[in-house]
Amino acid sequence: MPELYTNATFVTLEGERRCAAMAVENGRIKALGTAAELAPFKDRGFAEKDLGGGFVLPGFHDSHSHMILTGIMSLGLNLSQVTSLAELQDRLRDAAKALPKGEFLRGFLLEDLNLRDGRPPLRADLDAAAPDHPVLIIHPTCHRCFLNTAGLKALGAPLDLPGLDLERGEPTGIIRDPGILTFVFPAMLRSMERSHLDAACAEAARLALKAGITTVQSMEGGELTPGCSPVLLANADRLPLRVVCWNQSMDIAEVQTLGLPRVGGCICADGELDARTAALFEPYCNDPGNDGTLLYTQETMDAFVEQAHCLGLQLTVHCESERAIEQVLRALEKALRKHPREDHRHRIEHFELPTWDQCGRLARAGIIASMQPAFLPEFIGGDRLAHTLELFGPHRVRRLHPYRFILDAGVRVCGGSDSPVTPYAPLSGIRAAAAHPFPEQAVSVREAVEMFTTQAAFSVFQEQDKGTLAEGKLADFVVLDRDLLALAPDKVCEAKVRRVFVNGEERGG
Repeated sequence: MPELYTNATFVTLEGERRCAAMAVENGRIKALGTAAELAPFKDRGFAEKDLGGGFVLPGFHDSHSHMILTGIMSLGLNLSQVTSLAELQDRLRDAAKALPKGEFLRGFLLEDLNLRDGRPPLRADLDAAAPDHPVLIIHPTCHRCFLNTAGLKALGAPLDLPGLDLERGEPTGIIRDPGILTFVFPAMLRSMERSHLDAACAEAARLALKAGITTVQSMEGGELTPGCSPVLLANADRLPLRVVCWNQSMDIAEVQTLGLPRVGGCICADGELDARTAALFEPYCNDPGNDGTLLYTQETMDAFVEQAHCLGLQLTVHCESERAIEQVLRALEKALRKHPREDHRHRIEHFELPTWDQCGRLARAGIIASMQPAFLPEFIGGDRLAHTLELFGPHRVRRLHPYRFILDAGVRVCGGSDSPVTPYAPLSGIRAAAAHPFPEQAVSVREAVEMFTTQAAFSVFQEQDKGTLAEGKLADFVVLDRDLLALAPDKVCEAKVRRVFVNGEERGG
């Protein structure tokens, strides 16, 4: 039935336009205007729906996440609040009691820097807590993990696995990049039933809707989650929100078989900042012999980028830091010089520590920065700032997530969560970008909102259907309890999601 939504302020994001009523028919916005202007729609059979004085924005759009991993972690043992090794061991002992002997015990979101013991859990710690179970614990960044002896054996981790920590020739139980991505996650996925993966899709969708998200871009497949793109695509029509699937593999034939117009995601050109595997031009300040890791040669990256570009695909690659950004940016610039193409909308994922020059080059090449502002409070600023300074020093640290500079350079920025790395929480991402720990890099609340609406839709060629409230666009919208654009940056997260609509239908989170 067509509906007329009233008693709300519709913040269209089309310039400064605000309206008091919105008519929806067949899942699309029919009209916007004053209550008096749209009153005739009631005579045409539109059912009036009172939105209780809320503030309506286009549905939030998460530009980078991993839905299946998000669901798996949400359904698993949550260790995010653990603050000591003793507490961790107690949680593992309790969880082990509920499992048959020999069954995998999987825990997630353990931040070892929060442990009062001052060190991460080692193999012996986990052996003591759950000797009869393989144990696998994943860090929030998904770039390192912790296993016990049985877990290492169950996964079949070889001693020469890149990223496997050794002490006197024996595994410590810690695996970092690239082994966690190329070996651990694929092994974990292989150990799970298809029904569990289907349940993970549904759980991730529930979490996203609860946060006001109506479209999720999900990076699946590749080395990280092999075989998961078909799983997500098979579930997509059953999910209560919209899904855009990226297949994060350099296998172009696989992408074509899936019928996708895009390729990439966490094709990891480098690792992760905190794990000291992101690729830098100069070494980490607290690890003088280590400048991170490039996971591909320039020749390999050039060939992949050129092939995808020439086939008309939109592509994106994971680059956390400057040396990886340089590798991928060079490959994109080279492909664009040889084969000019208007409106390609290629992207770089994360773009956390660029050089100032790279920002300008990104703008000139028309490349989008797909970024995750919530990383700032979670891993970089606040209580973590001292640790971040130890990693990068006082000069490089000012280039972390430089949103103001990037936007002023003319680069489009779309926002995401990288869930499960940080939760589906666009309000947290908006606050983080607008309340940047380095004030000179803060953006306005409006600019931050656009990262998760208009720019996100643009980043996958969907601006004709999404991103603003306008006649003819999809009726995907979120109802908040207050006017987001009128809030100070540090007050953004005080806003509450009241209701969420997809295709004009209310969806529950």
